[in-house]
Amino acid sequence: MATIISLLRKYEEPLPKWLGSYHENERFDRANFFSSRVVYYPGSGTDGHHVKLFNTAHAAHVFIYADYGVPREEIEKQLQAGNPWHFRGYHVAETIELTEDDLTPTGWRPHIDSSEIRVIDYRDVNRFGFVAVLECGADFGDDHGAKRLAILFLGADGIASYDALFCQGDGTNAPYAVLLQDHGFGGNCDRFARGGLLERIADRANVFPKWLVVGKNAQAWEGYRRAPAVRGDRGGMHSTLRHLYERERTRGGRAR
Repeated sequence: MATIISLLRKYEEPLPKWLGSYHENERFDRANFFSSRVVYYPGSGTDGHHVKLFNTAHAAHVFIYADYGVPREEIEKQLQAGNPWHFRGYHVAETIELTEDDLTPTGWRPHIDSSEIRVIDYRDVNRFGFVAVLECGADFGDDHGAKRLAILFLGADGIASYDALFCQGDGTNAPYAVLLQDHGFGGNCDRFARGGLLERIADRANVFPKWLVVGKNAQAWEGYRRAPAVRGDRGGMHSTLRHLYERERTRGGRAR
């Protein structure tokens, strides 16, 4: 039986040219960043499972963490070498500070209204956005992962961020993959998996990823089927078993 990583290896992509040639103090280029395959993780915490799966397979080089429950200081601490969450074999080559205008330069229009959202107190949220460019050490080979990764860390709501980043009809590609892990609300305004606001936004905007990585306690969105003969992979704080789902060709929408 195949693994998620062995299946994704069939979809290997070369390192994006903009990332391979990126140099110190270069400005953030939104068009370049979102023209790449992006793997998106709403409510991510500090879980690196999506990076492990798609980077090891060389199936994607650009990743987004979106979670307003993790302070920036914690992310910066965990990115340092020697910490448990540090990406093994990688070091931070550069960080790029972002503003809201960098990510949504023309603003954005939500696909849901306030009556559909569970009220959340955002007053204590530490809002931030930055890209970390990670570089792999010379001691690690191609089977370990890409030479470079670009990871966007957002102190923001995972559902609203999907809407703002991917669903505005500005020509931005859909994410290549989304990891869905529900946490019993866990402070989020709704669930990410089937029947939740995130799926509703994707449906209204007609913007769907090619792949879903779905945790044991969640259901895949409608229109996705579990990859046959592929074992699940464990990840996250509780080593949750997760499976890969592929979007069925019969369903519409902008996808990678």
